[in-house]
Amino acid sequence: HKRAQEAMRVCITLLAACGLLMVARVRADFPLPFYRALALASPPQTGRDVYILQNLLRHAKFSANLTVTSAFDAATSAAVSLFQRALGLPASGSVDPPTAASVLKYLATDHYTDNGVSAGAQGYRYKVHVQVHANRSIESNATLYDANNTVLLVFRVRAHGYNQDSSNIWPNFNNTDPGLNQFSSNGNTPTGLMEFDLNSPENNASLYGPYPINRVVRGLDGNAQFLVPNVRTGILLHTGEWPGWAPPADMPNSEGCLHAWPTSIYAIWQALIAHGIVVNANPGGVQPYPYKPQGLLSVEQVNW
Repeated sequence: HKRAQEAMRVCITLLAACGLLMVARVRADFPLPFYRALALASPPQTGRDVYILQNLLRHAKFSANLTVTSAFDAATSAAVSLFQRALGLPASGSVDPPTAASVLKYLATDHYTDNGVSAGAQGYRYKVHVQVHANRSIESNATLYDANNTVLLVFRVRAHGYNQDSSNIWPNFNNTDPGLNQFSSNGNTPTGLMEFDLNSPENNASLYGPYPINRVVRGLDGNAQFLVPNVRTGILLHTGEWPGWAPPADMPNSEGCLHAWPTSIYAIWQALIAHGIVVNANPGGVQPYPYKPQGLLSVEQVNW
């Protein structure tokens, strides 16, 4: 048993060094995206989990000015201690499983709301606005606007990523949980304002549909501002040829993308090109993104 535990610790250490946060599945006592205890050390612990923690701590009024360094430093420990004290947890200044779970419970919400400003006034040519629920098993309506805020299309989307336990057996029609949090790989579609762009179709029509897709490029506000592309990439608005599915049934869950009906994705493509939007050649996951994004995606949570 001790040998197995030691082997697991070595595996976690090696994978964490490579930035593979999926190791969090091995540590069932920590909720994703956290996978290890965080405490003051020399040299300090660094990584994506620390980066996410620091950004979430900034949602609390008492640590809104915390500097994001991606290193678990004295300022971060002090902010954790204040947070723990506010909740009546032992004020150790270290992140254990109860503290990690509390951070996700109380600090995950960015309270982002769409300001109603047109895409054109912000230097873009179109905008998609989505209002999502805390429970992502509930599908949402999305609205496509032109540069002047004229409604071009209202359509249905699904913003549910992997299951809350991080499982995902494709096609995943699970409709019983709120989805994996947006801070985790393949979690729910992030909230906030993001740059968006029209790309040529993905290569796999069964997974992504045969039509041009819209790609999230960079976060501008809300949780998306620190998540995209530093933590989350490959977020698309697309459809698929989903086995056993037909409208108006609920769509399958994704790997963090926005799913929409095939007829909607086709209609979005046609509406955008009719307004002079260019279908840029699909670059896949290339970073930095090689084109000037033409649109905006605004995702706000309507219930907390």
